[in-house]
Amino acid sequence: MTVLKKKKGFINLIITIMTKKIHLTALALIAFAVAFTACNKEDELENTTPQQSSNLADVSENATNPDEAAVANQWERSFFNGYVYTEGNEAGTNNIHIYRQHADGHLTSEGMVASGGAGNAMGLGSLGALALSNNHRWLFAVNAGSNSVSAFRVHSDGTLTLTDTKSTDGTTPVSVDVFHRIVYVVNSGSADILGYKLDSAGVLNPIPGSDLPLSAANATPGQISFSPNGRHLYVTEKMTNKITTFNVDINGLATFDNSFSSVGTTPFGYAFARDHFMVVSNANNDLPNGGSATSYSGANNSNLNDVNGAVANNQTASCWVAITQFGRFAFITNTMSDDISSYYVAPGGALHLIHGSAVTTGDAPTDIVIAANNFYVYNINSMSHSIGAYNRTFLGGLVPNSTLSGIPDFAAGLVAW
Repeated sequence: MTVLKKKKGFINLIITIMTKKIHLTALALIAFAVAFTACNKEDELENTTPQQSSNLADVSENATNPDEAAVANQWERSFFNGYVYTEGNEAGTNNIHIYRQHADGHLTSEGMVASGGAGNAMGLGSLGALALSNNHRWLFAVNAGSNSVSAFRVHSDGTLTLTDTKSTDGTTPVSVDVFHRIVYVVNSGSADILGYKLDSAGVLNPIPGSDLPLSAANATPGQISFSPNGRHLYVTEKMTNKITTFNVDINGLATFDNSFSSVGTTPFGYAFARDHFMVVSNANNDLPNGGSATSYSGANNSNLNDVNGAVANNQTASCWVAITQFGRFAFITNTMSDDISSYYVAPGGALHLIHGSAVTTGDAPTDIVIAANNFYVYNINSMSHSIGAYNRTFLGGLVPNSTLSGIPDFAAGLVAW
């Protein structure tokens, strides 16, 4: 009995020490976020001002923000494993490269599979070169060098099986998206879109009448994506400073709807935040310190209205966007500043800059994605040919985790599950 009491006392001591350690870690993370909150309020080149959120209670929504729980749950992350995909965009044979996510967030290569098409060995300048279905069973990739799009079946071990490759009936496809079994691609060279129905075997069947032009021949699309309810398509047009919308009927047929003037110059990429607000990055012609982001309401009814203008981040070439699982935080890569900005999305959709530079990346960051556990963040560094991994901290912070080197020179697209 004496031995048992000693063992019990020892276990209780260990539990007490671990509990205190966890509490201290949480406090340290909060202090880190507050200390590094961006405070630069200079006017942006587009006559906007950073909408700063320095109030800890406001940004954490009085500690009720679900994103905070994801950061605090250390034990759940220890069992996490997933996969990350990018395409090499190699000339001749385009390949999809597979990376395994480990429990501590670092990546290892799991090989590659040919896409059935060719890349163009150039930067695509787009978000969405790859698209993953919501159930993670299908992956889609553009082949910019052969003017085609490919479909893959995704297996539970992360491997891929090519099921079909089809022409996009245009030139230089750069972005693709999927909603249930409907797939749409946008061509940059020919400035048009095309839709497909995916059958149970993974075959892409073109939808008659879905080949539609953008607002202008020089539109230069940045991204195509469905609205959250799947009833509309949005295409950002970098050269025209417009966001072109299409209505999608129950059979997947798109029809032209409207072209909205972007609030912010050079709309590039976007993602949907809480309550379906659409957060768009504005590269602003790559003017120094001219990057910004805009939040729009009305995405589910094709009636876009900006909430609080183009909110500056004082960085350069703000292009790729990723939103956290619960839609409270947006991360944007700044390609010519070599860093990532973070924004808070308020309950009414207003954007507030938290960190103009939340973390320094490798050279020329492009695509960015948040892991399924809502904790790890990954981005492609296009000039240093690497994937950076980061840990999220409280309230929009990022801390470097690891770097995977040796990815293809013209890698494009980044998705994770």
